[in-house]
Amino acid sequence: MSFKITARTILHLGSELISSDGIALYELIKNSYDAGSKNVRITVVNRLARSVQRDFLQAIPGAKSHAHWQKTLMEGLVEGAPETGAIRNAIVSARDHDALKRAVIASNYIAVADTGRGMSLRELDSAFLTIGTRSKLIEKGQPQDGFAILGEKGIGRLSAMRLGSHLVVQTAKITDKNWNRLIIDWSRFDHASEELLEDIKLAPVVGPAKTEADAHGTTIHISGLHRDWSRPHVEEIAQKDFARLNDPFAKAPRFPIVLKYNDDILTIPRIEPWIFEHAHGKLSGEFRKLADGEYYLSGTMRFGQREETFGYSEVELLSFSEAKDLSILRSIGPFQLEFYWYNRGLLKAMEGVGDLDTVRKRLAVWTGGLMLYRDGFRVLPYGNSDDDWLDLDRKALARSGFKVNRAQLVGRVLITQKDNPQLKDQANREGLIDAEEKRAFQAVLGYLVQQTFWSFISRMEKATKPPKEPVRSEVVEQRLATQEERLEKNLELLQKMVPEVRKQPEIVRELKLGIAEISSVMADVRHLADEYQEGRKQLLNLAGVGITVEVLAHELNRATESALDTLQHLPASGSEKALSVLATQLKTLQKRLKILDPLSTAGRNRKEKILLRSFLQDLLESHLEQFQREKIKWSLSVLPTPHSTITITAVRGMVVQILENLISNSVYWLRQKQRVDPDFKAEISVELDTTDQTIRFTDNGPGIQDQDKEQIFEPFFTKKAAGQGKGLGLFISREIAKYHKATLDIERGEDGVFRTFVLDLGEMA
Repeated sequence: MSFKITARTILHLGSELISSDGIALYELIKNSYDAGSKNVRITVVNRLARSVQRDFLQAIPGAKSHAHWQKTLMEGLVEGAPETGAIRNAIVSARDHDALKRAVIASNYIAVADTGRGMSLRELDSAFLTIGTRSKLIEKGQPQDGFAILGEKGIGRLSAMRLGSHLVVQTAKITDKNWNRLIIDWSRFDHASEELLEDIKLAPVVGPAKTEADAHGTTIHISGLHRDWSRPHVEEIAQKDFARLNDPFAKAPRFPIVLKYNDDILTIPRIEPWIFEHAHGKLSGEFRKLADGEYYLSGTMRFGQREETFGYSEVELLSFSEAKDLSILRSIGPFQLEFYWYNRGLLKAMEGVGDLDTVRKRLAVWTGGLMLYRDGFRVLPYGNSDDDWLDLDRKALARSGFKVNRAQLVGRVLITQKDNPQLKDQANREGLIDAEEKRAFQAVLGYLVQQTFWSFISRMEKATKPPKEPVRSEVVEQRLATQEERLEKNLELLQKMVPEVRKQPEIVRELKLGIAEISSVMADVRHLADEYQEGRKQLLNLAGVGITVEVLAHELNRATESALDTLQHLPASGSEKALSVLATQLKTLQKRLKILDPLSTAGRNRKEKILLRSFLQDLLESHLEQFQREKIKWSLSVLPTPHSTITITAVRGMVVQILENLISNSVYWLRQKQRVDPDFKAEISVELDTTDQTIRFTDNGPGIQDQDKEQIFEPFFTKKAAGQGKGLGLFISREIAKYHKATLDIERGEDGVFRTFVLDLGEMA
């Protein structure tokens, strides 16, 4: 005994699996491409008004006279449609309801024709009528000289069910003398049918003789259409589906589509050059395999005339791709991407394009995010107006200005069957099959748009509007004092030269009151300036404290979970050792809290003397348990001798913040490098040079590349995964250093990579 399959199962695999008319036609177009045709011709013929057709097909036979229906159908014929004479003759000559029904079903149709290899009578039976055939999958495994087979599941032909109830396939190979034909009435497979699939017999037959001996190819003729295929509907498919089916960024379509509605050829639009030329920003990148076997993601970004490069190593990619290990990341395979960004507020009317409204409408045809192309053909529905596969809009909405959303982007991602075998289509053609590779792929693309590019244009917009250098309060006071002195002298001179002024004491009094008022205003300004400086310091503190507390909260949570686990698994014997481990954990946590205590309200604003050597020793030892857990070897060295010392004057809590941020970053990236290389030995070294008055903080992690060495100090720049970093730590650390009239910079290592942060103590020492 085995499964019995009902005929209506075909309906689930065909009509109900395909979600749109555009996708249904796409499947038939792919079949033509796979057959080796140079192009495909799609003809939509509409000869009978849809309303009349629907009324007849839905009417109860015999409810109205045969003559009534003949008259009604004749009136419903579309004037000027091709070959209406044939339908008119069929209606007039029809002797019964069934004959009228055949004429009505045949009146409107869709034909998909190609000049590919075609199918023999045997292939029509063995391949076309075999659901889930592996014929194309087998072809994929054979050398194709650069030709990529698009189909593989063997069910694409069933998409014709969505379009109409009747199918005629006419096909032939160049060696055939006759056309081969297959006729299918899909209504036998509908939900009302109780037939088993094996009981419905379908057999191809030898059709008419070929008029040209070397003719070959296939025509799929679909009639009994399920909807109104009006000209606007066909034009909409041309604009929304066919325009994007071939890669629109390419100079020419890889597989031309000739589309006709009745006798008119409809234009399938291509992206207009002005759309690329007037973009406000652009990103292009490539994920590729290097000579050493590692993968690297790099590219360039442009904003106006400004350009910047970016690059991500495997360690960094693993960090934000959400891939659980390196094998997942590498199995994505190489890909390329490019997208153009438009600030809709900066769009304007263009000569040769139209007014502002026209520009926006023509641009909106192509915006929608990143479209995905495999071997030059679209992977639906990515990049459609109703599909946000990279979650761009939600992330953009969470930021001020709704920057870098899908309505601002026109872009593409290029993959291939050969290089990206793990990125496979779902059976319903609604995107890629969910897999670890797909999720990592999406995460990388989303990061490039919403972090890499967003950060870039934010910085560039800020750079194009440089803030005016604020005037120092002492300069303003000096200017004011000079002006006050001039006013006093001029007033005395006026009184001497014009004696009448003395007779008007109220004028002199008002002038002197004005001078006094200016002095009073300046005092207020000085007070406001002091408050601003204090407020800025408070804001700096609060932001830094926020980041440090976030790190501490993680440590507290981890320590609590570890303590609970220790208590829950406390053995009946050997409990003394387990409690000792717990005590060690709690002592480490207590030391950690003690180090961070200066961040409290009482301690964070007061400058004090700090013995730097012991301060650094205590701070590093407070991370002892964390370093052991992360398998990080740490060291503290003091120059010129181990016993050298230096005392600084600073806000202790602020110095803690700088070093905590450096430690936090190092631990994170050392952990990522250990994920890539399990044999990697992580190290952190801190060097205090009492002669040069510097602290040098170094780790042996992935380091920082040239293009990022300044950006890392910019607010919101981060290469960490979402939720792992805000991109504020180093920015705040540098601001804290400035507040103390010190400097925080990064230094290149011997291998050309920046791995050492240098805190020059400046006026703290």
